[in-house]
Amino acid sequence: MAQTQTGENGEVLLRLHNVCMDFGRVRALANVALEIRRGEIHSIIGPNGAGKTVLLNCISGLYHPQEGDVLLKGTRINHLNPHRRAQLGIARTFQKIELFKGMTVLDNIRLGRHLHLKSGIMSGALYVGKTAREEIQQRAFIEEQIIELLEIAHIRNRVVGMLPYGLQKRVELGRALALQPELILLDEPLAGLNLEEVEDMARFILDINEEE
Repeated sequence: MAQTQTGENGEVLLRLHNVCMDFGRVRALANVALEIRRGEIHSIIGPNGAGKTVLLNCISGLYHPQEGDVLLKGTRINHLNPHRRAQLGIARTFQKIELFKGMTVLDNIRLGRHLHLKSGIMSGALYVGKTAREEIQQRAFIEEQIIELLEIAHIRNRVVGMLPYGLQKRVELGRALALQPELILLDEPLAGLNLEEVEDMARFILDINEEE
């Protein structure tokens, strides 16, 4: 079941048309149809094993449905891999947190900016010229737009693996935001959080949607 907060802009970002996904004899998705417009927040609700993560995987490109179409702003993207879909503006988080636990908060979020980097391999290795300027610009964006929004300035230099689960959830959301996506897929964003953390995450999601 899907619940929706309606946006004001009528542009359709994502449309699913009769999407089906099978694993052997098990049909995980059967003729799923969905339309998401800019400014809307949708919730996919169902019990464990209902296919919620499978649906997000079909949208993000980890899975390719056997039947049906996935369209981003009217263009069919069934054949595109996750990297290409990320370039087109689809970001996501995962049910099981997928962060580099030995890296800092800032470094994890910076990884989400790699698609926006323009400098070449040589200048990147030497860290001169355009690369240095890009680094300054990217760090400023992360510090001013993401870290401030998610209220994690006090842990920006902490190693992610040493943080409580709720803060790791914020970092993963921050990495998705670093892509500057048009569409964010959040897989179980409130799972495992206490009441205060749930309220914070809900507030962040609403704030992100308003800023977009």
